[in-house]
Amino acid sequence: MTDTQTPSETERQQLAIRRVRGVELGLGTADPSAVTAARIEAQYPTHLVLVQAGKFLHAYDRSAYALHVLKKYRLKLVGATGEPHIRAGMPAGNFKRRLWSMVAECGIPYVVALGTQATGHTLYVSDQPTGNAAVLAAVSPDVVQQVIEDLRQREALNTAAARDLLAQPDNAGFRLKAHAQDLDTALLQDIVKLPRDLRNTYGENLRTVMARIMLAVFAFGLEDNKPALLRALSADVDLLKHHIAQAPRLSQVRIAFEHRAGLAVELGRLVGGLLRAYEARS
Repeated sequence: MTDTQTPSETERQQLAIRRVRGVELGLGTADPSAVTAARIEAQYPTHLVLVQAGKFLHAYDRSAYALHVLKKYRLKLVGATGEPHIRAGMPAGNFKRRLWSMVAECGIPYVVALGTQATGHTLYVSDQPTGNAAVLAAVSPDVVQQVIEDLRQREALNTAAARDLLAQPDNAGFRLKAHAQDLDTALLQDIVKLPRDLRNTYGENLRTVMARIMLAVFAFGLEDNKPALLRALSADVDLLKHHIAQAPRLSQVRIAFEHRAGLAVELGRLVGGLLRAYEARS
């Protein structure tokens, strides 16, 4: 992590954050980060627990659900079939701004594990004297299990919807095209309102990747190798989500972030469902 991402000594003193070096966090069989988070949670049962995975911090199960309830973070079902987990995530570079506000608003302390599975982690532990233990205590294992089952059912419905689309190829192309067109129009409205320098930099990034997405969805109906097209389209949708996620950190960018991000996520789900269904048939 860079100096700008790591709490300064003054900040640690103000928020009672202590640093614990050399914590080794071994690998798990299904999801190493989930195993890591569970080990830390056993030591800090009243804290939100987040573990670094590349450029993101991931919270699992109780902590993930708390983030979902308190701050509307999106939940994702991850892990092996026999060992599922719910997960929420945020960019690692923003963890101070995001989590310190949660400490201030809700009184919930946190543990952030920065590092890698290979080299070990450094824990940043926020000790909140008036820690609100009741919030996490209310998230029982039964609650987590119920959320996992709900997400499983939703995934099954999404898969069934994708199969229905495959049974009607014309409808699949129409749905894909219609959703991409809505996103393209919304982003175009945002780009034209940007200041000139941002329109030529940030706006150009959006336009370039969105142009590839639109070309792919218009080619979908007549494409012979649809799985290959969908894989390329999925990568472009992920890149677009990355660019949209930059918007809140650019001071002069004013877009309806939640709406645009929601459209991009939904397009990614549609593409992913179609890709899985095509691969299952082959």
